[in-house]
Amino acid sequence: MKRKPDLMLVLMAAFGMGVLVTLMLPMAASDSVAAPASELQAGVIIND
Repeated sequence: MKRKPDLMLVLMAAFGMGVLVTLMLPMAASDSVAAPASELQAGVIIND
């Protein structure tokens, strides 16, 4: 009977860490990662 609460505690801790990592990743990511490298990738049409 003693091992079951310990297992639940470990599972809950792992779930909580996963939730925290999921919430923190978008804040830690910089905008330059998702930015297009060129005007062509951004869909910008330049009329000369």
